[in-house]
Amino acid sequence: MTTTTETIPAAVVGVGRMGQHHARNYAAIPGFQLVAVVDQNPEAAKTAAEKFHCRAFSCVEELLAASLGVKAASVAVPTIFHRAAAEKLLPAGVDVLIEKPLAPSVADAQAIVDLARLHHRILTVGHTERFNPAYRALKKYDLRPKFIEVQRISPMTFRSIDVGVVLDMMIHDLDLVNNLVRSPVVDVRAVGVAVVSGKEDIANARLTFANGCVANLTASRLALRTERKMRLFSPNAYLTIDYQKKAGAVITKTANEKELQRVRQEIKEGRITDLMQLNYPELVKYEDLQIVDTEPVRAELESFLQAILTRGVPEVTGEDGLVAVDIAAKISASITENHWGDVALP
Repeated sequence: MTTTTETIPAAVVGVGRMGQHHARNYAAIPGFQLVAVVDQNPEAAKTAAEKFHCRAFSCVEELLAASLGVKAASVAVPTIFHRAAAEKLLPAGVDVLIEKPLAPSVADAQAIVDLARLHHRILTVGHTERFNPAYRALKKYDLRPKFIEVQRISPMTFRSIDVGVVLDMMIHDLDLVNNLVRSPVVDVRAVGVAVVSGKEDIANARLTFANGCVANLTASRLALRTERKMRLFSPNAYLTIDYQKKAGAVITKTANEKELQRVRQEIKEGRITDLMQLNYPELVKYEDLQIVDTEPVRAELESFLQAILTRGVPEVTGEDGLVAVDIAAKISASITENHWGDVALP
């Protein structure tokens, strides 16, 4: 948590589901003062303002004209309006957190990144899974992923059908995978089906990176249950995470490498023929991830505050958001190329 005597006046643009979480946390985090909420629905803005004891506005222009000295803002409006909001806030000297995805297209995402750079503003993107306690716990390990498998499925909520499931849900995992692999994507193979909305509601993508890592990602907003899991294979470790349960485990071989070498040699020489006699838990090191439970949105906003105060690089940069949108665009292009037509689900 950031400790400071400086107070940053903050606003939330869009007080839907995510905007409510941002407003609540701005009001609670020392160092921020929530001074305003903005929503084109006057009743929604009024209700949020009364709840969080701040002023209400119907548009960003009204907010800026009120001269409240806003220095930080979260943009939580539908994705298609992200660029328009950023083009008003950034030139006005406001540091901005834009909810994921950064933009609906690479061109829009690039324009936002360029604008933030031009006006020397902090730009961060709301990839909240970076702040999931389970993901933060795995970052202490020196992982060099060779294969990653991700599944993110949930029932349809009808909240974000302005974009397909790739930009709505898979975008989280595109950011996480990119953050872990840190290598350019060189090949994309994807399929998807539109069932309820006009865009893909189910998608699977297989990504190959320049360093040889392969990632297989599945996203669906038509499932009957919610599941958010990742499995990661590296030369020295296997790791599994359940983002929903905020839990995970890692199995490493380096702690018992000499014993593993002995076993491999004896198998090769035929001295061990019955593998059932091996005690697997004694050959590898198994440990649960050490989780420090925090609310991801609060941790995200505290990180944003730290970047504002230090003028440093935020945990999730605008460039990170741009890369995620770029990969998503490549996946969407592959889905279009492999279009199945009207496919009936079994």
